[in-house]
Amino acid sequence: MKFKKSLFFLSLLSILFTSISCEDDSATTSNLSSFVGVEEAKNVGVVLGETIVVESKVYASNATNTDRVFNLVVDAATTHAQTNFVVPATVTIPAGSKEGVFQVSIVGNSIANAGNKLVLSMAELDGNNQNFVFNSDSQTYSNKKIVYNISEVCQTGLTKVQLAIKFDNFPEETAWELYDSSFNVVSSGGFTGTAITGYAALGFADRSTFISNFCLAPGTYTFVIYDDYGDGMYTSATVSGDYSLKLADGTVLASGGGDFGTFQDTEFTIQ
Repeated sequence: MKFKKSLFFLSLLSILFTSISCEDDSATTSNLSSFVGVEEAKNVGVVLGETIVVESKVYASNATNTDRVFNLVVDAATTHAQTNFVVPATVTIPAGSKEGVFQVSIVGNSIANAGNKLVLSMAELDGNNQNFVFNSDSQTYSNKKIVYNISEVCQTGLTKVQLAIKFDNFPEETAWELYDSSFNVVSSGGFTGTAITGYAALGFADRSTFISNFCLAPGTYTFVIYDDYGDGMYTSATVSGDYSLKLADGTVLASGGGDFGTFQDTEFTIQ
């Protein structure tokens, strides 16, 4: 008799545990059903002056039997000019689906050397918890908005090169030129006509950094940096400037700094 009572007691516990587990699962499913959000961030490279169309998605944690329409909102954190992108007003998750697709057009104009950002979120909709970014790799959500990291890329056949100049205490003395193999000036900075006027007049402070990107065809080039005072980028034993020309992979094409006198030139080749 005691044995039968024990079996009955264990069976009762098992039924209660199963019932509670089902209720928990049901509650979890109910909570998850309200999750709607955008996908993770995208890195977008666009050629200067051209337009690229980027496909993006919104996700829901469950499907419904009716279409769901959400408003798309451009966030105030956006740094890409409003005239250089087109975002649809709404996105629809079709009935029976957990995903909705929309397209964003991005124009490659006025892109800062450090890149621009376009930040989007969805407007509030009753009954849905929004602004959850969905990571398609880990299948998880996080409280972030979708960010398009926009950078300028070069046309096919051209190589991107970045010039970085860290000034000493006299940015007004620095200028530079980039020549091709025929000694034509490809690009330059710090000049007014033929006179060196430097970068202080352009708003660059002492010890600040100037950055510029170029798209160069294969060939031989010469980079020349000038100092109007004649002591290079040297202020003192503890304060001096430097410069570098690098490929996107970090390969150094030219570099220097300190006391190089009136000018310093370096020849390099783009394959």
